Amino acid sequence: MSGRPKKKSGPSFEELRREVEGGGVHPLYLFVGEEQYLQERALRLLYSTVDEALRVFNVSTFTIGSDNGFGSKTTAAMAIDAANQMPMMSARRVVVIREFDKIREDEQELVFAYVKRPAPTTTMVFQAVSPDKRRKLTTALVKACNVVTFDLLDEGRAKRWAQDRLKLRGCSIEPAALNLLIGLVGTGLTRLVNELEKLAAFADGGVIDSDTVQELVPRAREHTNWELWDAINAQDRRRALKLMERLLDDTDALPILGALASLYRRLLTGKQLQEAGASTPEITKATGQWSDKFLTRLRRASRGEIVHGLRRIAEVDNAIKNSEGTPRLQMQYLIAELTLPSAGRP
Repeated sequence: MSGRPKKKSGPSFEELRREVEGGGVHPLYLFVGEEQYLQERALRLLYSTVDEALRVFNVSTFTIGSDNGFGSKTTAAMAIDAANQMPMMSARRVVVIREFDKIREDEQELVFAYVKRPAPTTTMVFQAVSPDKRRKLTTALVKACNVVTFDLLDEGRAKRWAQDRLKLRGCSIEPAALNLLIGLVGTGLTRLVNELEKLAAFADGGVIDSDTVQELVPRAREHTNWELWDAINAQDRRRALKLMERLLDDTDALPILGALASLYRRLLTGKQLQEAGASTPEITKATGQWSDKFLTRLRRASRGEIVHGLRRIAEVDNAIKNSEGTPRLQMQYLIAELTLPSAGRP
């Protein structure tokens, strides 16, 4: 398929797969969303349109702002130069621009010019998790590209996806075991696939039960959430950022914000009880928190600091839902602020 793509409203991965396998490949794609596993599978579909032996010459990936190996940063101009080259012994070449939302303002005209007249023998893919919809660049790409959205699966879809994958492996999973699995690892497919492969190999064609899940699947998400709480309570910024990044690899930002909001609501409850003269046993019973780090933070934090933290969590939640910056960047700023050595507010 050549020329400008026919506009579609966010086809799914499965729709894209059927289209590509049917021979329909567009010159411009915009991949957005937090489900990185499906994004990478979609890229492999496009790579498959180039003979495997020739991909080393005809598949190029550029991550905007990263080190290009020659002492400078990767730019949009480099990617566009590659896109304008003729494919080598192939009908097509594929060029991927990762994190296109980092393209500098002074390079945007290059991008605008290219998407108006894309190279007919190149498939260009722009990738970003959550681009800022207010930017002129994002608006132009949405108009010009075949947009494919890769949202994280909700629990229902993740469960069906897991059942289908296990069926392909010749085994099945009990409903209670599936509920437990999703509760432990979340709906992010990268982590879920890893655990499903482990469980399928163990089951060897049989049925996976809750005991098997309990034995083989670490409580990574639940454990990391508690570690993040402890790191924030200890105001250990480096550790908190590292834990937050680990959580974002397995799930989206909103459940993490929910856990942080829960922590701050408990801090606020504890502070109110503390100011009313309640004893430590009364505070721990009301908040469900017995760790020394929680109690230390409670003593040191002012009511204003805790209220400010709750407000900032709500603001970040709203910003992410409205696509104001990437979720990862929003979370980085939030964690940095919540772990300031002295973050008291009047």
